[in-house]
Amino acid sequence: MTKLLEKAMEEARSIPESKQDEVAVFIFEEVHRAKLLAGIEEGECAIEEGRVVSHEEAKRRMAKWLK
Repeated sequence: MTKLLEKAMEEARSIPESKQDEVAVFIFEEVHRAKLLAGIEEGECAIEEGRVVSHEEAKRRMAKWLK
């Protein structure tokens, strides 16, 4: 187990039971936010690298899925 994970678990044990749900929601929201930002960054990198398709091409590709 990494030191960071050990520290996080130690801190989690010290949270009063009455606040654990609130902390869990906060952590969930922050993880969601981090994943969203990572996805945006990935999209920005794809644009910079030219890994994009036109709107018409995207519609053509999606038509196969939407049958």
